[in-house]
Amino acid sequence: MDIPTLKINGKDLQNLISFIYKHEQLLKEFGAVKIQPNIDCQLALKKRRKNIALCPCTETIVRINKNEPVYLAQKFDYIDNHAKQASLVTDECSFWSSLSCSSNEQRLVNTSLVPNKSFFSEKTSRLYFDIHRLPYQSLLKLGGTKVTRQFVPCVKRAFGPGAIFPMTSARQRLFSIDYHHEGGAHHWYIVPTREREILQEIIDHYKPSMCLDHGQLLIDPLILDKNHIRYHRVIQHPGELVVLSAGALAQSFTEDASWSESIAFALPSWIEEGHASVSVPRCQCNISQDFLPEIIDTSIFRPELIQRYITSHLNVTTDDESLTLKGS
Repeated sequence: MDIPTLKINGKDLQNLISFIYKHEQLLKEFGAVKIQPNIDCQLALKKRRKNIALCPCTETIVRINKNEPVYLAQKFDYIDNHAKQASLVTDECSFWSSLSCSSNEQRLVNTSLVPNKSFFSEKTSRLYFDIHRLPYQSLLKLGGTKVTRQFVPCVKRAFGPGAIFPMTSARQRLFSIDYHHEGGAHHWYIVPTREREILQEIIDHYKPSMCLDHGQLLIDPLILDKNHIRYHRVIQHPGELVVLSAGALAQSFTEDASWSESIAFALPSWIEEGHASVSVPRCQCNISQDFLPEIIDTSIFRPELIQRYITSHLNVTTDDESLTLKGS
């Protein structure tokens, strides 16, 4: 089932966190929502963009089990010049079929992530949407600059058809938002947080203690269907936003080369429903301690401060006429 699509006007885009909060029940139900800005929305985009020199990361997709379409993203110091890149990908059927057929060959992930880069301009008029502002407008602002300065955009580059963004979740199970700047459509698969435990048990059968959060896995939806894991699809086109709920898992592939960027934020439910303090066993991902994010001290988010934040920043009137739902 596809996730819902929400239309948003310029006024609500200026108060995007409040808009998302208003529709949080949909977000919880599906694990994600897609937002389509109206023509009156203004974005603070840089005039000179896409000038970041990048190369694809040295990762390939390897099948974990010869009988089941579950894949592991592995880093290599050297990639064979003959490593297979995806041929023309026009839909999800051709993508998963080509991936399955290439199980005995190297298949490039063909993407790159660049933290602390953005195609949005800072310090512009608040009439213009700027992704940098979202952490500061969200519940994270209660932690002051010590917390909010940790959250910066991450530019994501897909280098061609069939480029892969393996399964991830935002740090410390936060919410996140992804803006598609230009290029081929992104095909997303979203697993709501309530399905995480059973999905972890299933993956443990193939590879024990495999981490779901750090871009190590790619799971064919056939596996999710077979094991009755609820998940949702969405196709994201340029100019659209995809919002992921707290703790949701997401993976995607692209129809062609593209640019996008994402950032994390928090709503009150991140604290109130315990997402922030979930005990997560130490994963076996090969991530240097220098690159692991600092754990946010949740004790600073006291109930009275959360309520004051809701009253002051989230109870903002939005224009219901700007809203339409599709795919729900």
